[in-house]
Amino acid sequence: MTTLCNTPSEPKDGKKLLKKQLTRIAKTPPVNIEFQDLEYSVREGGFKRDQKNILKSISGKFSAGELTAILGPSGSGKTTLLNILAGYVTSGVTGTISVNGRPRNLKQFNKISAYIMQDDLLPQLMTVEELMMVATKLKLGDKITIENKKATINEILSVLGLDVCRNVRTEALSGGQRKRLSVALELVNNPPVIFLDEPTSGLDTVCIKQSIDIFEVLTAQGRTVICTIHQPPASIFQRFDQTYFLANGICVYNGSTPDIVPHLSSIGIVCPVTYTPAEYIIELVHDNDKYANDLSSTVQNGKLNKRTMNISRLISVPQFEKDMCEEILEKSNFNFPTSFWSQFYILYSRMLLQLSRNRTGMGLQLFSHCVAGGLLGSLFFGIGNNAEMAVENFFFCLSVLMFFIFTYLMTPALTYPSEIKILKREYFNRWYSLKPYYLAVTFQNMPLLLTLGILIILVTYGLSFQPVEASRFFYFAFAGLLLAVATEGLGLAVGSIFNVGNGTVVASSVAAPLIILCVYGMGYGSTIEPHMKIIMGISYVRFAVVAGMTAIFENRGPFDCFNEIYCYYKDPNQTLKDLGMLNASYGWNMLGLVKLIRNYGFDFFKRQQQGQKDDWS
Repeated sequence: MTTLCNTPSEPKDGKKLLKKQLTRIAKTPPVNIEFQDLEYSVREGGFKRDQKNILKSISGKFSAGELTAILGPSGSGKTTLLNILAGYVTSGVTGTISVNGRPRNLKQFNKISAYIMQDDLLPQLMTVEELMMVATKLKLGDKITIENKKATINEILSVLGLDVCRNVRTEALSGGQRKRLSVALELVNNPPVIFLDEPTSGLDTVCIKQSIDIFEVLTAQGRTVICTIHQPPASIFQRFDQTYFLANGICVYNGSTPDIVPHLSSIGIVCPVTYTPAEYIIELVHDNDKYANDLSSTVQNGKLNKRTMNISRLISVPQFEKDMCEEILEKSNFNFPTSFWSQFYILYSRMLLQLSRNRTGMGLQLFSHCVAGGLLGSLFFGIGNNAEMAVENFFFCLSVLMFFIFTYLMTPALTYPSEIKILKREYFNRWYSLKPYYLAVTFQNMPLLLTLGILIILVTYGLSFQPVEASRFFYFAFAGLLLAVATEGLGLAVGSIFNVGNGTVVASSVAAPLIILCVYGMGYGSTIEPHMKIIMGISYVRFAVVAGMTAIFENRGPFDCFNEIYCYYKDPNQTLKDLGMLNASYGWNMLGLVKLIRNYGFDFFKRQQQGQKDDWS
């Protein structure tokens, strides 16, 4: 897609970025990160009995004011190390991680760090400025005035070269602009530590240089910037202050970038002039354990740091700044800057804005509901008061409710996996807690769900000639809409756990037994076994069907007989009896089941997002 805003060329603006500073964002105390004997293993193989070591007792130190690159062949453990240092992965990790010489407190550390993941997924149908405003509202809180928030946004967009794109929607941004916007969103609350996973992947040379310019601006103000990168060009590689090379889970070099070639020469390895040091080291250690082990022994698996002492941006943390950083952390609490209801309002407003701009999606849903309503209405046309069509009347009720099941189960299962990646990034970086987000998601589609749900019920109810009584109509509609709400919660749980391909299979597999249980006993309802009644209670769909049938058949006069002398189902209660629904009222049970399904949905949702993280909500 062609971008709607021009990206400045490197010769014109490449050095200009370096002169810009983030003056409105207060300078933070430097933060040094040190790790020793770090190991990480995962279980694999049949029944996950085998254990594979990903990181093997590596050590290192990343200093404030330095731009650090973690490099290595594919599968060497670069992203794994970054995930562990950022706190994104904690299970299966051994060793020590220190922040400014003290053991890392993960909850404290997550307050002062930001993790920008490789997938630069951004909320669609929103402009750059709108997204930045959402970030400032969530991360700065209500104590900061709207004028100061706008000033902060203007400065960040200007420094990162996004000012000309402020009114452009995210789907129209180029790859480089999307990467910079991901950085801009996390700069709002001024984290002193920034982790970036492959920030240059998929970018051309000019965009890569512009990204490095931004990272240099950040490190010049004392931030600790750590990123993984895959074989950067020579002009980019030399701009990193420190490089940390991994191969097969061990450290083969740890030190300053200018010292790589002298270090290799000191152990008898000459880097050809046609190679960059990064390319040559990666080629040396790729599938060559001997070279990897030899290089690792020269730096003691990362414990020795090969560096010169004249790096311009090297910042040693004085004791008073260590104490200042610790004091800031100790005084701060772990609450979010915004309250529960403020988070809900901001997130709900963002979701409604996206929904209102998704004209195609709304049009398709309206079309599908109208077509389905017309088809169902024509199939069951005029059966509402016909005793000969009592069974068909049951199928009418079942068909309408089945439409709600498959529509509101499959839709989130298909669409939500893409949203879950955005949630993971925002939740991990402490934009908000899960409860207000889930509440906002619950109410996000409610206006459209209610409107379209009432539309299809109105069409089908009228065409099938059901009783023209307001109470019966609203009771029937109430059962259908509650079923839709409950099913959507189940769909969110499926969509948050599985990808699109697996989610469709799982959703169908979940729906099938629910439907089977809801129609069990048809024709011999009065003789259903007690244990089967308990099993049928597992299906919340059963309660919706009972509620819908009760709305249509209960306390109603005799049906009309047109072509038969004796009509077995002339009495509506006989139909309810044969279906096992006589004298059954499940209205309140439906309300309880909606809450139950939503709670289960939130539980699955919460567990999936937290994964191996601590509970902040």
